[in-house]
Amino acid sequence: MRQDGRVTQPPGDPLRDPNQPTGGEYVTPPPPAYQPPPPASPSSPGQSPWGTPPATPVAPTTEGTAIIALVCAILSWIALPVVLAIVALVLARSAEREIDQSGGQKGGEGLVTASRWIAWIHLLVVAMIIAFLAAFVVAVAIAR
Repeated sequence: MRQDGRVTQPPGDPLRDPNQPTGGEYVTPPPPAYQPPPPASPSSPGQSPWGTPPATPVAPTTEGTAIIALVCAILSWIALPVVLAIVALVLARSAEREIDQSGGQKGGEGLVTASRWIAWIHLLVVAMIIAFLAAFVVAVAIAR
């Protein structure tokens, strides 16, 4: 071994790299060449100094129609009971189509499912109330 840490090649071994360690010898590798980052270019006011954002978002965006459908389904319990519940069901179907056609770019399947459940339960409760009131009116009419 030489003073600079390199291994000398024996004369009879032409296939071995003389700078690679053999047996118990260790040669420290040269440090990697440092390359500084490219200089920052002046960016426009609307551009991020860290470069452009990724082309596709990390998480899918929520379909706006799904949010509106959920709001209508919840509001159907307070105002315009049957009308808003039916609007919620129509909007939920529309949102589901948009989500399916987006190819994974839009999300909100849970909101669509929740709005459907809330709207159908509301319509069922309204139907039960109407049936109860109809039965009550018939019972009062018979009792007279």
